[in-house]
Amino acid sequence: MSDVSTNVTNTTPIMQTVLDTLNSGWGYTFGGILLVAAAGYFGVKKLNTPRFVIKQIRRRNLKEMKKLGAESTEATEDFDRLLNSVEAYAIKQKMTGSEMSQLLSPLQQEKSSATGGNFYHSMAYIAKNIGDGNLAKALQNKSKQVRTSSPLMAGLLKRAGV
Repeated sequence: MSDVSTNVTNTTPIMQTVLDTLNSGWGYTFGGILLVAAAGYFGVKKLNTPRFVIKQIRRRNLKEMKKLGAESTEATEDFDRLLNSVEAYAIKQKMTGSEMSQLLSPLQQEKSSATGGNFYHSMAYIAKNIGDGNLAKALQNKSKQVRTSSPLMAGLLKRAGV
């Protein structure tokens, strides 16, 4: 019985200190920090999805095409078809946005010469890697037909980082 009363006697000053600390505002500070950290974690998790990354790529490309005055061209439509296929593949494979963006890395090769044919070859390579044979074949055929001197292709190549 004496053991219980000693523990209660020793615990009372410690609990009073904890309560005084919580009442002084530190509890709100720690709670705010935890809230910001949790919001940041869930925000990054939401932004790192294939759908969001593809949406951002499309938005940037559309902005670049509007600058050039060529929003609805065949090259833009082909690139959109590729992005649709990559997005579907990434969702099916349960990839994150950063993993999915690695699939598009052949479009960002700076070493290759900046021609429309190479751009279409890169798109065909990506389509083949994700298992979309029909799209790869169509893009490969178009790579032979593309004009390399068009301002549209120059804009697409610039936007893709080629």
